Amino acid sequence: MRPGVDVEVTREPVGVVGLITPWNFPIAIPAWKIAPALAYGNCVVLKPADLVPATAHTLADIIVGAGIPPGVFNLVSRGSTVGQALLEHKDAAAISFTGSVTTGRHIAEACIASDPMKKMQLEMGGKNPMIVLDDADLKAAVDCAINGAFFSTGQRCTASSRLIVTHGIHDRFVDAVAERMKTLKIDHALKPDAQIGPVVDQT
Repeated sequence: MRPGVDVEVTREPVGVVGLITPWNFPIAIPAWKIAPALAYGNCVVLKPADLVPATAHTLADIIVGAGIPPGVFNLVSRGSTVGQALLEHKDAAAISFTGSVTTGRHIAEACIASDPMKKMQLEMGGKNPMIVLDDADLKAAVDCAINGAFFSTGQRCTASSRLIVTHGIHDRFVDAVAERMKTLKIDHALKPDAQIGPVVDQT
């Protein structure tokens, strides 16, 4: 700090924040978005993925049960029609989205085209590399690769979808990963020994 100079940070609400969230982290991502939006004085409209409506309703029950005033937190669901209405509504000042690149591009275009332009935050299509260097502990590296790639049946943007392995450990690593993959147990996702459950839907 300099004498005679004051620094002030002021957090101001933007108004109504629309949250469009994915199916694969149905509690975590909505909570990560709802909490700061409410904490800064905004109202929230949550539009969860159609594949996980019960989780969103449970979260909404918790928030309402905590005593939030009517209208401050709102839950809407059922498809792209509702999401599009949220994008086009003049009272929605900001949109936060986590999901596919295709949908994210559409949301960005809609936010930019709105008058006034909506604030936006987009998290789209992770492709996470795991790097394995020659001096890596082989067992630990294999454990990390398998867990990173197949936890939640690999249906998450944080999955290790690319492995970058240096020459000195490459062949041993590939062989060890292949052997480990042969032992993975595919079963009902709620069984304690299941390592890979079903995918979320046919697509």
